[in-house]
Amino acid sequence: MELWDAEGTNYLSIEPMAYQFEDVRVDPYDANWLLIDGRARCGTEDWNFLEPCLLVEEARSLGTWLARAANGLIEPMELSGHNALLPTQDFVEPNLGFSLVSFDPSAVVLRVFLWLESQPPSVTSDMEFFMDLTLSPSDLQRAVTTWASELAEFPPRV
Repeated sequence: MELWDAEGTNYLSIEPMAYQFEDVRVDPYDANWLLIDGRARCGTEDWNFLEPCLLVEEARSLGTWLARAANGLIEPMELSGHNALLPTQDFVEPNLGFSLVSFDPSAVVLRVFLWLESQPPSVTSDMEFFMDLTLSPSDLQRAVTTWASELAEFPPRV
């Protein structure tokens, strides 16, 4: 899934690559960690990460949440105070997080949090980086469709 800012420079690309553990006989919880291949650009900095940062159900939930955001069904985040620095869609591993900054029929503004191993190399504090991406609702919906297709080969393992 690729989320490109309307200006065409900043982006986040994430793709499930494999289960973290090939052996399905491991603990059912551990059997469902996905290795996520991420690529991002913010300003002049490009970086990559490959981390087991989403469980299968979390990845599916992210797709649902993004689809709801594309349709204006998510409440925008508070933009002042401490809540402006916290994702509303977060996961067990705090590498990725998402919030909706604003919605109108022509533009969805997402705040993407990239922390720990997913943050840009230039950031020295573990949990302080985010970038805002403006997308058309139709571009966001296309990204969600791609995400669902990519996740299809990774069903939950019991």
